[in-house]
Amino acid sequence: MIGAVATALAFEVQTARRRYFVPRGYVDQVGIAPLPNASDAHGRPLLARDLGPLLDPEDGGAPGRQALTVLLRRRTVALRVQRIESLESVTVHPLAPLLRRRLRAPWVLGAVIRDDQPVLVLDVRRIATDLALGAVP
Repeated sequence: MIGAVATALAFEVQTARRRYFVPRGYVDQVGIAPLPNASDAHGRPLLARDLGPLLDPEDGGAPGRQALTVLLRRRTVALRVQRIESLESVTVHPLAPLLRRRLRAPWVLGAVIRDDQPVLVLDVRRIATDLALGAVP
């Protein structure tokens, strides 16, 4: 998806302060946020984090009520959000190289224009991998 305009089926998700799009193909399950100390289907501890504060330290608040779950080889990661709004076809525009280089982490695939405003499209599989590897505090 990086480098060219692409169409994708994506979830619109809402954190405490922001909205994002997440391509459907990057998410394995969508549902209610897991309880603390939950385990995945293989009995392994489920790693659950709120998505908002990972992207913006000021995007905190109440823990997310819904989750985007990503199944990795050795870990399952649930990224909690306030709401999963919809699933729709969106046109993803790549970020300019100057913007891409300035990102704190390579977690953005591009942007969608909604209501004349850019909305970031997230690579939740990369976010989940970085969390599982301990690359995110």
